Amino acid sequence: MRAPKISEGKINCKEDDNLKLTVLVDNNTILSNNPHFQDRYFLSEPGLSIFIEADGKKVLFDTGHTGIFLQNSEKMNLDLSDLDYLVLSHGHIDHTGGLKSLIDFYQNQGKTNLKDKPTLIAHPECFLSKIDSPWGEIGCGIPEAEITCHFQLQLSREPLWLTENLVFLGEIERSNDFENLTPLGKVHKNTEGQDDYILDDSALVYKGSKGLIIITGCSHAGICNITKYAQKVCRDERVIDIIGGLHLINPGPIQMEKTKEFLKNVAPQTIRACHCTSLRPKIALAESLNMEEVGTGLQLEYY
Repeated sequence: MRAPKISEGKINCKEDDNLKLTVLVDNNTILSNNPHFQDRYFLSEPGLSIFIEADGKKVLFDTGHTGIFLQNSEKMNLDLSDLDYLVLSHGHIDHTGGLKSLIDFYQNQGKTNLKDKPTLIAHPECFLSKIDSPWGEIGCGIPEAEITCHFQLQLSREPLWLTENLVFLGEIERSNDFENLTPLGKVHKNTEGQDDYILDDSALVYKGSKGLIIITGCSHAGICNITKYAQKVCRDERVIDIIGGLHLINPGPIQMEKTKEFLKNVAPQTIRACHCTSLRPKIALAESLNMEEVGTGLQLEYY
């Protein structure tokens, strides 16, 4: 597969595909490919938030660690007041910490009716307490009961189609033996904590006529597991782009080698690793894949 043609941030899919991504929060900022953004300075933090326009719907994917996604979106002249969906990739605070700011944002606009706010899509375990020593609580910090006062909740373990082409994967099938082998802290489903393998980790996939665009949060489930499950759910082996956190932070040699082998066989036209992906894994993947930069301010349009 050849790399996708990029012109002013646009990537070829098909004439009637309609997908636009804007990175509102990442660990890094980037010199935007949008000329209207280039004279503006955006904020970054260890977190992720992506604004998605798909098939006439507006979707906010994760909220970062704080409320800076709102400041960045304002500088980008993006209106988050009329979102259709708020999708949370999983319950960790670097992806849900901005929820309180979003709640305040709607309250300041006088939007108290749930129908005036986006439907919140997440895995049923997204709002459970997650404890990791020595940091303490690393989960959302807002219980599900309180969330229901502010958003219409649609929690699902099964794939959930938000538009004709955009799907929330739900609980990812974990079919390989080299990813997600070590728990991260404890999850409190009842009174006692259990090893947390982050079953709530999910992703979004856009199904275009020429293949899939996979949008990940942290990929705790494993980027290979996510990609394989996306192919299964969408019934399409072709992958145009993978963008998001790959949770490759100094991975062991076996995981790194098998990840490289898997993704090389999948042959995505582009891969855009960010957030929780350290430098050496990016370099290793770039040996056989078309690796592109990501940062706050990046805007991509698939057409």
